[in-house]
Amino acid sequence: MSRLLLTAVAGSILVTSLSAQTQLPVHKAITPKHAGIYRMATGELEPSTPGQRFGPDVIFNASELTNYYSVPGIDQEWLDEGSLLNRNAGNWEQINGMEFVYCSTEADATQNSGTVTFAFYDETIVCTGPTNGGNFVLGGYLCAYDIVGLPLGDANGAIQCWIVTVDLMCGFECPPYLASQTCSTGEWITDQANTKLFGWSFIPRNDNTGPWLSKGGTQAAGIDNSFVWFDQFGALVGCFWFGGTPWANFAMKLFSGPKDCRIYWDCAGLNQMCLIPTPGFPLFTWTVQTPGSNTDCWLLISLSPGELPLPGGTLLINHLALAVPPVLMPNGTVTLDVSAGSGFTIYTQAVETPAGSGPPSASNIPSGCTNGEMDVIQ
Repeated sequence: MSRLLLTAVAGSILVTSLSAQTQLPVHKAITPKHAGIYRMATGELEPSTPGQRFGPDVIFNASELTNYYSVPGIDQEWLDEGSLLNRNAGNWEQINGMEFVYCSTEADATQNSGTVTFAFYDETIVCTGPTNGGNFVLGGYLCAYDIVGLPLGDANGAIQCWIVTVDLMCGFECPPYLASQTCSTGEWITDQANTKLFGWSFIPRNDNTGPWLSKGGTQAAGIDNSFVWFDQFGALVGCFWFGGTPWANFAMKLFSGPKDCRIYWDCAGLNQMCLIPTPGFPLFTWTVQTPGSNTDCWLLISLSPGELPLPGGTLLINHLALAVPPVLMPNGTVTLDVSAGSGFTIYTQAVETPAGSGPPSASNIPSGCTNGEMDVIQ
């Protein structure tokens, strides 16, 4: 059975009732305020807007806002969809940030009582849900995030609307592993030619709180004018139609790293340092976000991935197949001419050794390791 979610995507509310559809209310929103940047690495919402680390590319943008939002109810999962362009060799994708918009009339005297859960799915079918039969309660998602400490309504329950930018860099990218790693939860594969749809869901953990409705966006490819509803027990409530023209979506923007550049982490969660790439050709720069004191940083470059647990972390590249010897990174950064590697896929990782002890070796075990990085040089 198809249900109708009343929405105003062209400045007015569609009020025509169809006998086979259930009408769900929408609410008039007010101008949203930017709540800040939520850093998954620290679990904190920063009220200011410091320079962003995520991105730099926007790979999905359904954020052309209407003037309305709707309320699922506490713990209800509303699952929407979209399509991604093929931009990486191998047609994989990874997100390192997102931005969403919501409104609430739930009284919140502390202005930090809100939580919203998001789940992402590799593939979904219109009016059915994820192709693997999963949802948040049943699992089957690639990644899921609890965004906590969010502001809701004001202290008296008057409506407030918020924009939240989420930084997933340095350990919370989706998906965070390569397919070859034993802990991989699956790949996010793009299939532009066949308009494959990915799924994402909004799950409020508070009453009277829900997502803003959008009417498309500059990169809102493949959206359908519907969404799927699962209840708090994972049971399918049904497929609901937004109604109106143009087709609608819940407001969402997804960010990703540069083309053909992917971050991955170790299965054991031992690696805490963060390696940030600045791709370019012929010059490519790697930077350790926060180098340790009294240590030297070294960049390891290989032609294949690998995983070797060490006391100070995990080597995520094949240390027996290094394309070049370890490269010293003064102050935690180095820029190299990569033109000789054109057309190759390389795997890189930074490690630390005690200052002045020389490059890592069997007798000089790294005291710290960053995430790994896969790059197609071109």
